Amino acid sequence: MLSAPTAPAASPQDDPYGEARLAHAGCMICGGRDGNPQSQALSFERQPDGSVSTLCRIGRQCQGYDGILHGGMISALLDAAMTHCLFALGVRAVTAEMTVRFIAPVPTDRPFLLTAQVVSRKRRMHWLEARLSLNAKPLARAKARFIEPRNV
Repeated sequence: MLSAPTAPAASPQDDPYGEARLAHAGCMICGGRDGNPQSQALSFERQPDGSVSTLCRIGRQCQGYDGILHGGMISALLDAAMTHCLFALGVRAVTAEMTVRFIAPVPTDRPFLLTAQVVSRKRRMHWLEARLSLNAKPLARAKARFIEPRNV
């Protein structure tokens, strides 16, 4: 069971997750509303197994068909979850390639679970997976390759 999202550390320099998140403050998915009033302002929790997760509810402003979350928003959510998985390791990386599998419609205005985990890492490359589920039923999943850019 998920607990409430953890608050960032008081000093980002003491917490690699917090430091990485600062570089993402204007993100449309996880940025603070001060940096982006349109942000979903999601907060991810680090899990003991190294994954990250969040319970979230996205409103009708992000729907495609009536009452169904837009596929582009689903993709962005999955991408953000994987990015936060890397942030939890103190890694800043960008998506190089991502494949999304839409399994079933994601309803708007219903809380769902978003999770991500690292599958493997080699030098500056990272392979991750993310899942979006509702009541333990998978609705979407993604696999992605991230790369740490030089000089970021």
